[in-house]
Amino acid sequence: MKILSAIGRFFARIGRWIKETAWIQPLLIVGAIFAIIFAIPHIINGVKSWFSEGDSTIKFFNQYQLSLTGADEGDFVGNSKVDKFLTAVENGEEEDIKSIKNSHGERFFVAYVKKESNSSKDLYEGLKRFKTEWANKNNEFTGLEGKFNLITIYTDTKNDDDENLFDKVWNNHYSLFETMADSTYLPNTYYAMNKNYKTSNYESNFTSDKSVDECPMNTPLLMYFDYTEANPIATENQKVRGLSDVIFNLDGSTALDKARTLKKCWSHTEEFGELVRK
Repeated sequence: MKILSAIGRFFARIGRWIKETAWIQPLLIVGAIFAIIFAIPHIINGVKSWFSEGDSTIKFFNQYQLSLTGADEGDFVGNSKVDKFLTAVENGEEEDIKSIKNSHGERFFVAYVKKESNSSKDLYEGLKRFKTEWANKNNEFTGLEGKFNLITIYTDTKNDDDENLFDKVWNNHYSLFETMADSTYLPNTYYAMNKNYKTSNYESNFTSDKSVDECPMNTPLLMYFDYTEANPIATENQKVRGLSDVIFNLDGSTALDKARTLKKCWSHTEEFGELVRK
């Protein structure tokens, strides 16, 4: 009985407290409402920041996008601008090189990225900062030959039937991509040697699971083409004319550091040149 009495007194006290402090409850409710109202702008700004960063990346890469429209057309090789570019790269004849230079310059980067991914953020930061510093004639970035040129190829572009268009490009130009990842070619560039890339490292970084039907290329992936005589890979040793380096991970803890890596790549210096070759 004593236990029941104690329980009864406990609930009685709770009841009296609720009754005596009932006037506080509306204040608490109003306060909570105002707290939510005042928090809404911060929540909205926070959500916007999630998307604005991604939007900036896409907006930047979109400026240099090479269209995949038409990659699903044609009997053997697609009719997209990407197909035509890769065909010219693969052929490597003087007329092809001339066409590439007229369209994209003597030196340029090719970025393979995905729209539906945040993995390209580091690459975006580096490329954007490199372009900005060079354009602003920052002392550290003066003296570079040519002008900033970039080609963006989205590997997750789909047609109206929800088919991946780059998968078709990969199949149409398989021999070219296979040569680009050849274990006796680019792994022997100064950059790959200075990075201590082994054949297995290089091939695994270039492609993922080769057993799948779709394109196994890892992204983001950056290629640097240099059709000038400054390219350290002699013409007679080039299996893909102009292709100088392939970058899997853009070194640098800040955007400026990443831009410096791209500067060294563009000018074939330091880890991209013989200076630190082991």
